[in-house]
Amino acid sequence: MDERLQALQAEMEEEQTLRRKRDSLEVEYRSLCSYERELAVLRQKELEDVARMEQGGVRNLFTKATGKYEETLAQEQAEAAQVEARYQKVQQEIAQMEDTLRQLDQRIGELSGSQERYETYIIQRAEELEAAGTDSGMKALQAQIHSLEEQERALLEKRNRIADVRWEVRNVLGILEDAAGYGRWDAGRGSLLSSYLKQERVQKAKEAMAGLQEAVKRARDVEDKQLLAAQDHLQEARRQRGWDIFLDNILIDWSVQDEIEMALARLHNFSGVLEEKERGILEELRSIRQKQTALQKQWENQVAQL
Repeated sequence: MDERLQALQAEMEEEQTLRRKRDSLEVEYRSLCSYERELAVLRQKELEDVARMEQGGVRNLFTKATGKYEETLAQEQAEAAQVEARYQKVQQEIAQMEDTLRQLDQRIGELSGSQERYETYIIQRAEELEAAGTDSGMKALQAQIHSLEEQERALLEKRNRIADVRWEVRNVLGILEDAAGYGRWDAGRGSLLSSYLKQERVQKAKEAMAGLQEAVKRARDVEDKQLLAAQDHLQEARRQRGWDIFLDNILIDWSVQDEIEMALARLHNFSGVLEEKERGILEELRSIRQKQTALQKQWENQVAQL
C-alpha cells in the first residue's frame, strides 16, 4: 500500500471513530436535555408549591386546620431542594457534554470527506488495473459495504428513538411508584395529607405522560395502546380526587390505589415491549456488523494488492 493510501485510510478511520463517539454522546445529550426540561417544569412547580404554602391560600389554611402545616411545608421544601440539586447537576453535565461535542465537531470538520477521498483514490487505482486488464472487484465490494452502512444507520436511528421512549417511560414509572407508595400509606394509616400527596403524584404522572406520548409519536413504529389504557387509569384516579381527599375512606383509597397499580402494570408491560424491540434491533445490528467485518477483510485484502 502506498503512502498516500495509508494516510487517507488513517484519516478515514479517525473520522469514523469520532463520528461513532459523537453519535453515542448525542443520544446521551438528547436524553439529558429532555430530562432537564422535565426537571425545569418540576422545579418551577415545586417552587410554586413552597411559595403557596408560605404565602397563604387554600392549602395553607387546610394544612393549618389539620395541624399538618409545618410537616407539609418541610416536606415541600425538602422536595424543592432535591429537585433543585438534580437540576443544577444536570445543567453542569449538559455544559460538559456541549463542550465535548464542540471539540468533536471541530475535529470531524477538519476530517470531513475523508471516506470519499479514500474511496475515490481506491476506485482510481482499481480503474487503472481494469484498464490494464485486471478486475479488482473493488467496485462491487464498495456497493455492498455502502448498502450495509445504510442499513446500520437506519437501525441506529430506530434504536435511538426507542431509547428516548424508554427514558420517558422510566420517568413516568418513577413518579407513579411514589404515588403507589403514598397510596399504600393512605390505605394503611389514612390521612388527608397522604391522600393529597398521592393525588399530587398522580397529576404529575399525567403531565409526564405528555412527554412520553410525544416520544412515542417520534418513534413511529411503537404501539401506544398500553399508554392509552394507562392514561385512562390515571384519569380515573384523578376523577376520584375530591372523594379521595375529603371523604378519605378505605373503599375510595383502594379504588384509587387499584387505578394507580393498573397504570403501573400497563406501563411495565409497555416497557417490556420496548425492551423486546430493542433486543431485536441489537440482533439485527450484530448480524449486519458481522457481514461488515467479513466485507471489510475482503476490502483490506484487495486494497493491499493495489
